[in-house]
Amino acid sequence: MMKCFLILILALVAVPEVYADPHRSMTSKTQKSMAQSNQLLPAPKPGISNKKAAGLVMEHYAGSRVLGVSLLDDQGPPVYKVRTLSPNGVVRSVFVDGNSGEVFE
Repeated sequence: MMKCFLILILALVAVPEVYADPHRSMTSKTQKSMAQSNQLLPAPKPGISNKKAAGLVMEHYAGSRVLGVSLLDDQGPPVYKVRTLSPNGVVRSVFVDGNSGEVFE
């Protein structure tokens, strides 16, 4: 019985991959590339400024007043959200494509 136990221990020592942590056997370069692939990519920079986005909305909704402009930070193309106040008191959210300048609701 003791002989079987010693053979088992020697087998485990001779083959460390059986019980080794798989991350320890990776090179640091492999670990870095895996970590980088799991990171979120930064959102693309908009092609137009927030002032330009507000100006485009003012062209489409004459007489309205801009209450605020914010850049939506979700993954995907940059989009501005422009809050407006119409002459008759209606608050509206209008969106502007940060690259093309297209205005949509």
